[in-house]
Amino acid sequence: MKNKVILAGIIAGVSSPAFAGEPCRSAKDFVRLAQGFYGPSPELTNIITPELSMVFRGINGHPVPSHILFRHEGTERRFAIVDGTLVGIEEVAKFSKDSEMCRLIAGEMAPDVDGDTTAANLVFTFSYKRRDGNFTIDEILEGAKDGSKVLNGLAPSGLGFAVPGLKAIVVTPAEGKTDLPSVNFSRKGKAVSIPISKSGTAQFLRLKDIRAAKADTLQIEGDYKMVATFKFDPDDMAKEEAARLAKVTESEN
Repeated sequence: MKNKVILAGIIAGVSSPAFAGEPCRSAKDFVRLAQGFYGPSPELTNIITPELSMVFRGINGHPVPSHILFRHEGTERRFAIVDGTLVGIEEVAKFSKDSEMCRLIAGEMAPDVDGDTTAANLVFTFSYKRRDGNFTIDEILEGAKDGSKVLNGLAPSGLGFAVPGLKAIVVTPAEGKTDLPSVNFSRKGKAVSIPISKSGTAQFLRLKDIRAAKADTLQIEGDYKMVATFKFDPDDMAKEEAARLAKVTESEN
């Protein structure tokens, strides 16, 4: 399966090769990825928090594994899969590149069968650490640049995908909240209007629009989460949002 980048919502999902019929496969590429992602210089993580997760799904009628077993020269560790997501992925970085990874079903080694059994997506998120809602634009731009450098550092992982730089930000309600945060830009104390593209409760803003407006500060009011993300097309997003709202209206009638 060829690796590719899929831009959707506030994350990037990169498809990873499926497990074939055999229960185990080399963990080399995945260990390299984890080591690259969790080993950046501290200065690249003082504004943002890079997060990596791996989401599994069963294919061709096979179930989602209950665990992934990593093993190397007598050392073994099971990583649970909860709601499709591998738990404790950062610990994978401690394994040797010569390790193998095995899928377990109900805690037991999966049987050897014909055809692909399991597919996985790698998910990247770059959350801004600031929680008071008072950002300088320089801080926002620097955080996006740092996240792009973290992604660029994954090139030696050998997974064969090219990841674009982070070109936008997304503001959503904080986890467990539903009220839409208020997003307010200003330049030298005066309000500045910047285009916002919406998808559900997510508010997308392009960094190039922020630069063009020469804004110097952003104030977010309300409980929020802000992440740096990839380039998006406002027209495409508007069409998708209109289609979503039409379905909601139709279901209510």
